[in-house]
Amino acid sequence: MDEEKFARAFALAYQEALVAMNQATRTRKAGGKASPAKKKRGPNAYNKEFSKQMKSLKKKHPRTPVTKLMKRAHTATKKARKGKR
Repeated sequence: MDEEKFARAFALAYQEALVAMNQATRTRKAGGKASPAKKKRGPNAYNKEFSKQMKSLKKKHPRTPVTKLMKRAHTATKKARKGKR
């Protein structure tokens, strides 16, 4: 019975320590306030065009390695976006 109580107390203490460590890592060095969660940025025009190019290349060349297709998609995206800045 004592071992069961000890195990529960230990688990609770461990959980509290994890929460404290998590909060400590989110605090800023100077201010000491918790930093807000970072907002994810949406895709920009390059990313959208690159996605279109990758889909078309993957459809045309399904067995070509993705690394080669990435290079081709990047070149095609640069060519398609030329002058659209």
